[in-house]
Amino acid sequence: MHEIGALHQAVKMVDQVAKENQVEKVKYITLEIGELTGFLPVFFEKYFPVVAEDFPVVEGAELRMKIVRGQAICTQCETLYNVMRCEGACPKCKSREKKILGGTEFKVVDIGV
Repeated sequence: MHEIGALHQAVKMVDQVAKENQVEKVKYITLEIGELTGFLPVFFEKYFPVVAEDFPVVEGAELRMKIVRGQAICTQCETLYNVMRCEGACPKCKSREKKILGGTEFKVVDIGV
Protein backbone atom coordinates (compact mmCIF):
# COMPACT_ATOMS: atom_id res chain seq x y z
CA MET A 1 0.00 0.00 0.00
CA HIS A 2 2.10 2.86 -1.27
CA GLU A 3 -0.94 5.11 -0.83
CA ILE A 4 -0.09 5.68 2.84
CA GLY A 5 3.38 7.00 2.05
CA ALA A 6 2.10 9.29 -0.70
CA LEU A 7 -0.74 10.50 1.50
CA HIS A 8 1.65 11.16 4.38
CA GLN A 9 3.90 13.27 2.12
CA ALA A 10 0.92 15.26 0.81
CA VAL A 11 -0.44 15.95 4.31
CA LYS A 12 3.04 16.86 5.55
CA MET A 13 3.39 19.36 2.70
CA VAL A 14 -0.04 20.87 3.47
CA ASP A 15 0.93 21.13 7.14
CA GLN A 16 4.13 22.95 6.20
CA VAL A 17 2.33 25.38 3.85
CA ALA A 18 -0.30 26.05 6.52
CA LYS A 19 2.35 26.83 9.13
CA GLU A 20 4.29 29.09 6.72
CA ASN A 21 1.08 31.05 6.12
CA GLN A 22 0.04 31.10 9.80
CA VAL A 23 -3.10 29.05 9.12
CA GLU A 24 -4.46 27.55 12.30
CA LYS A 25 -6.83 25.02 10.76
CA VAL A 26 -7.21 23.41 7.34
CA LYS A 27 -10.84 22.69 6.42
CA TYR A 28 -10.19 20.53 3.37
CA ILE A 29 -7.50 19.22 1.06
CA THR A 30 -8.13 18.42 -2.59
CA LEU A 31 -5.87 15.84 -4.21
CA GLU A 32 -5.66 15.25 -7.94
CA ILE A 33 -4.97 11.56 -8.52
CA GLY A 34 -4.28 10.08 -11.93
CA GLU A 35 -5.82 6.68 -12.50
CA LEU A 36 -2.52 5.46 -14.00
CA THR A 37 -0.62 6.05 -10.74
CA GLY A 38 -1.79 2.74 -9.36
CA PHE A 39 -3.16 4.51 -6.29
CA LEU A 40 -6.54 3.32 -5.06
CA PRO A 41 -8.63 6.26 -3.79
CA VAL A 42 -10.44 4.00 -1.31
CA PHE A 43 -7.19 3.72 0.67
CA PHE A 44 -6.75 7.49 0.73
CA GLU A 45 -10.27 7.80 2.15
CA LYS A 46 -9.64 5.06 4.70
CA TYR A 47 -6.26 6.26 5.97
CA PHE A 48 -6.58 10.05 5.69
CA PRO A 49 -7.98 10.45 9.24
CA VAL A 50 -5.17 8.29 10.63
CA VAL A 51 -2.43 10.21 8.81
CA ALA A 52 -3.99 13.59 9.66
CA GLU A 53 -3.87 12.75 13.39
CA ASP A 54 -0.12 13.46 13.29
CA PHE A 55 -0.70 16.98 11.98
CA PRO A 56 -2.95 19.08 14.29
CA VAL A 57 -3.47 21.79 11.63
CA VAL A 58 -4.90 19.16 9.26
CA GLU A 59 -6.67 16.88 11.75
CA GLY A 60 -10.41 16.84 11.12
CA ALA A 61 -10.08 18.24 7.60
CA GLU A 62 -12.11 16.83 4.73
CA LEU A 63 -10.30 14.94 1.97
CA ARG A 64 -11.50 15.69 -1.53
CA MET A 65 -10.24 13.85 -4.58
CA LYS A 66 -10.35 14.55 -8.29
CA ILE A 67 -9.60 11.50 -10.38
CA VAL A 68 -7.78 12.26 -13.63
CA ARG A 69 -8.52 9.77 -16.38
CA GLY A 70 -5.63 7.95 -18.02
CA GLN A 71 -5.68 9.37 -21.53
CA ALA A 72 -3.33 8.42 -24.35
CA ILE A 73 -2.91 8.95 -28.05
CA CYS A 74 -2.02 5.99 -30.22
CA THR A 75 1.30 6.57 -31.98
CA GLN A 76 0.17 4.37 -34.87
CA CYS A 77 -3.24 5.80 -35.81
CA GLU A 78 -3.48 8.92 -33.58
CA THR A 79 -6.67 7.80 -31.82
CA LEU A 80 -7.28 9.42 -28.44
CA TYR A 81 -8.49 6.90 -25.85
CA ASN A 82 -8.82 6.00 -22.17
CA VAL A 83 -5.98 3.64 -21.28
CA MET A 84 -7.80 1.95 -18.39
CA ARG A 85 -11.07 1.41 -20.21
CA CYS A 86 -9.26 -0.03 -23.24
CA GLU A 87 -6.82 -2.09 -21.15
CA GLY A 88 -3.81 -0.29 -22.66
CA ALA A 89 -4.56 -1.03 -26.31
CA CYS A 90 -5.86 1.35 -28.94
CA PRO A 91 -9.55 0.64 -29.56
CA LYS A 92 -9.14 1.37 -33.27
CA CYS A 93 -5.96 -0.42 -34.36
CA LYS A 94 -5.19 -2.50 -31.21
CA SER A 95 -1.63 -1.13 -31.00
CA ARG A 96 -0.11 -0.79 -27.53
CA GLU A 97 2.23 1.97 -28.69
CA LYS A 98 1.00 5.20 -27.20
CA LYS A 99 1.90 8.55 -25.73
CA ILE A 100 0.38 9.11 -22.29
CA LEU A 101 -1.35 12.49 -22.09
CA GLY A 102 -2.79 12.36 -18.58
CA GLY A 103 -3.52 10.20 -15.60
CA THR A 104 -0.06 9.98 -14.02
CA GLU A 105 -0.40 12.97 -11.70
CA PHE A 106 -0.57 13.01 -7.93
CA LYS A 107 -0.71 16.45 -6.38
CA VAL A 108 -2.39 18.72 -3.89
CA VAL A 109 -4.48 21.16 -5.95
CA ASP A 110 -6.40 23.00 -3.24
CA ILE A 111 -6.20 23.71 0.47
CA GLY A 112 -9.30 25.13 2.15
CA VAL A 113 -8.81 27.36 5.18
